[in-house]
Order: sequence, then C-alpha cells, then structure tokens
Amino acid sequence: MGKDLLKKNKYEIMNRPVNHDVEFFDPVPNKSPFVSFRYSYKEVSSGSGRTHIRSKEKSFENGKYKSEEFEGTLDGNVYPSMVGEIQKHILNQIAVFLKPFSMFLPFGGLKDKK
Repeated sequence: MGKDLLKKNKYEIMNRPVNHDVEFFDPVPNKSPFVSFRYSYKEVSSGSGRTHIRSKEKSFENGKYKSEEFEGTLDGNVYPSMVGEIQKHILNQIAVFLKPFSMFLPFGGLKDKK
C-alpha cells in the first residue's frame, strides 16, 4: 500500500463514492471575552417596617444585549433574618479557613486527656 502511494501523482483527481446525505453542523458560538460583559446589582434595605429589594442585571454576550430589573417589598422581619443568615455563613467560612492554622496556637490543637 505504501508503494502505491509513492507512484501516484499528487495532482491526480480522486474519485470518491457519491453520498447524497448532507451533514449539518450547528455554528460554533463566538465567545470572545473582549466583546462581552455582565453587570449585576442587588440592593436590600429596610425602612418603615418593610424590606425593599431591588435588582438589576445587564449583559452583552454573543452579540445580544439583555437587561432585567426587579423591584419589590417584603415583610419587615425578612431583612434581619437574612442579615443573620449571611453573618452565620461568613463566620462559618472564616472558621473553615482558619481551622488549619489553629494547630500553631498555644491553646489550640490537641486537648489534654485528664
């Protein structure tokens, strides 16, 4: 087979079997970081016994501009409970981050078994 390839002229027209089935491919989306952006803004505030929520999201991706806005009001007890949950979450993340360093503290690490 290798010898047959050496004897052939590289400009010779190759006959291929005729296949009338056409394959369609979806175009690859153009994802370029230089022409896309995403902006998000969320505000939660409490006033006059109510919790006010405002959200804006804007994006330009793949040549399409999208803009979404939302504004609403909830009961007054939503804000303090949400702030409490966020504080717990942040403190838990800090504890997980600092836990490996506790072995270097004089009072941390292994406890005496008495």
